[in-house]
Amino acid sequence: MCNSREWWGCLLNLARPARKTLRFLLQTEVTFWWTNGSGERREGEGRSRDVSEHGAFVFAPSCPPVGASVVLKIDLEGIPDEIGRLPVEVAGEVLRVEQCPAERGMLTGGFAVQY
Repeated sequence: MCNSREWWGCLLNLARPARKTLRFLLQTEVTFWWTNGSGERREGEGRSRDVSEHGAFVFAPSCPPVGASVVLKIDLEGIPDEIGRLPVEVAGEVLRVEQCPAERGMLTGGFAVQY
């Protein structure tokens, strides 16, 4: 139970569960693919906003629908030059899609995926 000084924080905790993993800001190229309702393979490209060990948010001009099974190939940049880019491939489910108008040519819409 919350006392009067903790009231606002309790509302915040009820409205949004605490994250169990850290998210890392990582803006890098992402290629993704999924199968649509007609069984056709669809593919898209975007850029990650952030990633964690259990999910990611990807800015993209076209997104898979909520509930779709999707495979992401995330190119990890910033690896020492001797190694180059390190592609990581993960499979997950689209949790939400955010459609936002573009601002100054920037991608602002995208989707959240849990893997």
